[in-house]
Amino acid sequence: MASPIRTCGHQARLASSACREMGAGPGQRSGKPQDMTDVFPSAPKVFDRPNQDRSPLEIQGLLSQPIWGELRTFLAVAKSPSFARAAELLGTSPNTVSRDVKRLQDQLGSHLVMSGFAGIRLTNAGAKLANALAALDFHLFALANDLRDEGAATAGLVSVSVSSGLAAAIVAPAVPQLASRHPKIELDLREQLSFLNFEKNQCDLMVALTPIERADIECLAIGTLHLIPVCGTAYLDRVGSLPKKGALWGHSFLQCGYYQSEAAIWQDWNGLIAEGQLTHRSENSLAYYALVKGGAGIGLLGNYVQADPFVVPLDLGVHVALPIYLVGFAERLKQRAAAAVRDWLVALFAANPFFASELRFYNGQSPAETDMRRLFDVGSITEPDRSR
Repeated sequence: MASPIRTCGHQARLASSACREMGAGPGQRSGKPQDMTDVFPSAPKVFDRPNQDRSPLEIQGLLSQPIWGELRTFLAVAKSPSFARAAELLGTSPNTVSRDVKRLQDQLGSHLVMSGFAGIRLTNAGAKLANALAALDFHLFALANDLRDEGAATAGLVSVSVSSGLAAAIVAPAVPQLASRHPKIELDLREQLSFLNFEKNQCDLMVALTPIERADIECLAIGTLHLIPVCGTAYLDRVGSLPKKGALWGHSFLQCGYYQSEAAIWQDWNGLIAEGQLTHRSENSLAYYALVKGGAGIGLLGNYVQADPFVVPLDLGVHVALPIYLVGFAERLKQRAAAAVRDWLVALFAANPFFASELRFYNGQSPAETDMRRLFDVGSITEPDRSR
């Protein structure tokens, strides 16, 4: 019990010293009452704020370096026998993993990993960092679960109007992700009756290709739909070679009613049709896709159909880029279920490389392509020769 005795003795000496400073001996009162600020001038400053428990969010700026993504990659490496296995865990390539780890080492100025024929080995600094990251990863996992439990209270029916093509290839395959996060939300995917008239679709949210500017409407740009000429491998088998710009006479073309417009954006596509022969039409995007894949002719479809190995993109000098918007009534979106579906759709399109602002061609390894291959059950089929 030595500590309490020392503490009491220390307090007694402080009290004696304070009494002397006030002009009175121990056990005596001074003739003039003194304010405690005369003895401890700093005391009022300690209590000049009602709540001294400041939030960390009140500290201006960020303390860490912009390496959070690299830290997650490094944790995957630390838990894996090789860079290749870490890449599988992260859903990326070994080269990307290697670059992230190198960038992290350069930022920290410390060697973290050694790799050899036996696999990956962490340095002492690497092991220290990996253990700290593992604890942080578990904390974030637990926190996310807690938040997900709170979000489970988000419930209700939310209707979304979207074209049949985007619904089948993009939105529907991702619904299980929404359901796992908000199991009490009932989603109603509706066929799009109009690309322009929001009320006509009678829905809570609409995936649109034109913006709607109204005070009662929330309109968000969520990506870009890239339409490109494509044909099926069955069509190539029939005609014998890839269609080429300037040599389209005799080639079959498929038209969609939405493309039959005098607007400048459709002129190049309609010009191609004029060079060849219009054979079939369809306004239903899934039926239009089936016509293309079946070999009925050359069509204009979203670049995401590249995920199907039986559909071939054609370099015919036509590329129609259409901004994609998510539209909803502002008042309806104040409700938790509608807001949750809105946020899910925004994230869904933002994470999909096919809807980036620039047209790119991908190698068949993105999650979006995997989902589409699974949807059409083509993931295990040997891909045909596209080199013709």
